[in-house]
Amino acid sequence: MNKSVAKLFQLQTIDREILERETMIKDIPQKIKELENQINKRKEDLEEVKQRVREDHNKELAIDRKLQETKMSIRRHKKQLLTVKTNKEYAALLKEISTEEANIERLEDEILTLLDKAEGIEEEEREKEKALSKMQERYQKDKKALEEKKEIFEGEIEEKKIERGKIAGEMERNLLKRYERIRSCRDGIAVVQIQGENCGGCFSTIPPQVINEAKKGDRILTCESCGRILIYWEEGQGISEE
Repeated sequence: MNKSVAKLFQLQTIDREILERETMIKDIPQKIKELENQINKRKEDLEEVKQRVREDHNKELAIDRKLQETKMSIRRHKKQLLTVKTNKEYAALLKEISTEEANIERLEDEILTLLDKAEGIEEEEREKEKALSKMQERYQKDKKALEEKKEIFEGEIEEKKIERGKIAGEMERNLLKRYERIRSCRDGIAVVQIQGENCGGCFSTIPPQVINEAKKGDRILTCESCGRILIYWEEGQGISEE
């Protein structure tokens, strides 16, 4: 493989590495957003449980108020028993007291049911608070790790760009322009390796004579389908001075 072809291959290798790191950097905000969404979902779940706790507490207060009002009504009616003049009025008050006492029993049962229910919901609330706390701790660690990765990738990109600049500076101007032009319209990939009998970019079949020429590595060949520059590279392949 002559130097020009080898330089193209080296340049594309570096550009791929830069592109990979840039892509990973672009993905990081989305990954952080996904972590935040998980936190928010847990918060919504916890808030839903807290709302149920509040609602049951309000129901308990309302029943307790009704209970106290009923007890006061019973005391008032019992006092009235001492002042009634007729058996009919006395019987009516006794019936009212009996109904109110039954209501007290019913209201007390409702309060006990709510207290049992509240105990389960409050336990669920505590479990969800613990789970949220653990998730928030993990979120902070994961976010920090992603931000550190971003810094590492940015540093590697800068190093790769310096290396790229050296290689680009050693290339023929027209060849470099051609490379950049293809790269700009092919998603950053201008040079691809031949894979078996196919283009490594669009996977179209490469004619046998083109593959044979690519193996020689002494001229620039392109894919007839996608226009990318074709390289035939084997591990340990040397570079000629031509």
